[in-house]
Amino acid sequence: MRRSLVLTLLLIGLGWFACGPAPETTKLPTPTVVSTKEGLCELGRKFHREQMYDSAEVYFNRSYALDSSYLVPLNELGQMHYALGIQQPGEKNPRRFEHFKKSYACFAKLESQGSNDSELLERLGELSSAFDDKKALVKYAKKNAEVYPYDRQYFNLGYAYFQVDDYQNVIKTQKEAIGKFKGSTYVGSFYRQLGRAYMKIDRDQTAERTFDSGLKAVDVVVAERKKEGGNFAATEDCRRLADDKIGMLVSLKSLHQTYRANDKLQKVEQQLKELGYEK
Repeated sequence: MRRSLVLTLLLIGLGWFACGPAPETTKLPTPTVVSTKEGLCELGRKFHREQMYDSAEVYFNRSYALDSSYLVPLNELGQMHYALGIQQPGEKNPRRFEHFKKSYACFAKLESQGSNDSELLERLGELSSAFDDKKALVKYAKKNAEVYPYDRQYFNLGYAYFQVDDYQNVIKTQKEAIGKFKGSTYVGSFYRQLGRAYMKIDRDQTAERTFDSGLKAVDVVVAERKKEGGNFAATEDCRRLADDKIGMLVSLKSLHQTYRANDKLQKVEQQLKELGYEK
């Protein structure tokens, strides 16, 4: 009797277990398939933020491949490779050039499709300079100054002309800039490039007068900016003005040594010493 009862209870328990609810199983979410250009570009940004650069490049390229008129991934890719190139130490570093070439290809394609953002044109000029492509440097600096006729662009244009030994155009553009941007923090750069261009064509007396005028113009701008308040001395603008002032004084020192103008030479050397320049 007892054995029969045990068997009965066991069978009832097994029956209840078999008829009860099945245990839950963990279901993995179905992966989302991204097929839009915007979605692929956003994935590229995600991988970029996570420093997974190869994956980021793959998705930026896929996004652009879907629609070649959609320029966002092209810009993202160009900016990514530009930043990666800057991070590589050494100007002749092969990895630096590899990233710069990819960046240049993206930016050039953007420009060819109608983009003319000032930063884009400046990047193209900078990369052209890194590749020693002086013709392209002038091309992009000239276009930048035409589309955005501001002080920085005029300085870059003068620099570009200087790189191809076109001193007449350096003189033309920097004289124009001095007339247009009298209170600019690039005023020292304009006078410095202008004076150096005069020296290149053996107009040393004109160069001397140019540097003297440039030193006075820098002092005026610095004084005006300091009156406005704030910590101007800690700004990049102030550092650039100081560098240009030192550069002009060094050029004047060279001229005074050449022509043995000892009184002027001593004055310039004293000014350089006061600015902390002792070479």
